[in-house]
Amino acid sequence: MSISRVPGPDNLYVGGAWVLNTEAGRKKVREQNITHVLSVIKFSFEKWGEEVQRFKHMSIDVLDDEDSDLLVYFPAAVRFIDSGLNPPEEPETKGDGPSPGGVYVHCAMGISRSVSCVIAYLLYKYPHRFGAAQRRQTAKETVEKALVLVRQGREGVQPNNGFMRQLELWWEMGCPADDDSAVEQHPIYQKWLYERMLKESRDVHEAPNPEDIRFEDEVEQGKGVAEIEVNQKEGKEIRCKKCRRILATPKFVVPHVPTGRQESSNCAHVFIETLSWMRPALEDGALEGRLSCPNTKCGATIGRFAWQGLKCTCSEWVVPAFSLNRSRVDEVAPRRTDALTIRLPPGRNGSL
Repeated sequence: MSISRVPGPDNLYVGGAWVLNTEAGRKKVREQNITHVLSVIKFSFEKWGEEVQRFKHMSIDVLDDEDSDLLVYFPAAVRFIDSGLNPPEEPETKGDGPSPGGVYVHCAMGISRSVSCVIAYLLYKYPHRFGAAQRRQTAKETVEKALVLVRQGREGVQPNNGFMRQLELWWEMGCPADDDSAVEQHPIYQKWLYERMLKESRDVHEAPNPEDIRFEDEVEQGKGVAEIEVNQKEGKEIRCKKCRRILATPKFVVPHVPTGRQESSNCAHVFIETLSWMRPALEDGALEGRLSCPNTKCGATIGRFAWQGLKCTCSEWVVPAFSLNRSRVDEVAPRRTDALTIRLPPGRNGSL
């Protein structure tokens, strides 16, 4: 496959590495006035001699593997592409107006890695084309729309499943690209990395290192900024049936039924996120075990955990699983004062 133009107002092209290694390909590059080359592969311009000076070049050395992390490079990649299409010395184009520069994005074959970076740029630059109003609800559909657009200019391209998922996360994050670490610092990316770590542990039949366990309630408290949550998530809070101690608020309850199906009232388990009160049960590194009420005056057995996952009575698997037995807990509507909370940085209310 030769060099292909991405449909749209920009002089944006995608293809394989061979284009840059043949005279015919080099001629095509010259004809398209390409000034910037993004190599999503380890690549050198040594064969170009002095002519290499006509290009600005960026290289991202990543394998075309579902487990490769391309997401973390998206901020740098989209800013590089944009600098070629809209040079700083030129007035930046607005809307869908034409751009002056030419950018070639390539990998080995121009099918997966390079196309992923092109899609990342389209989502970043033109979110209005793909449905910016509801990012999380439409992430999968949005990425597919962008892929369809690229295929109009280059048939048969298909990022691997891992990259497709990373593009969905990129969209859910809001395509942050203020600096190279914009993704790395994002909570969605950090949660994704944590889930990858858990999978690696499961693959070798081990529990994660206790020091690496992410307790979701501590993550919330650690945000360190004032925020107001109004009905953040509908649902019921979970309390110990014996002592009435709150075990989980609605935001930490994990749905465990496929999208589109209503959770069955016959489910014997309520699954929740990993919370800090579970620390004593998890710190010995066991793959599975019991969960007890954190109230020291109660200590009732209320459920179990299994890093390898558990199968609910409704036949759904939840991995990892932190399960509370419905016969041992009560599910109650949160008090109205719990529905509206204001979180302040430590010390603002006189306490730590």
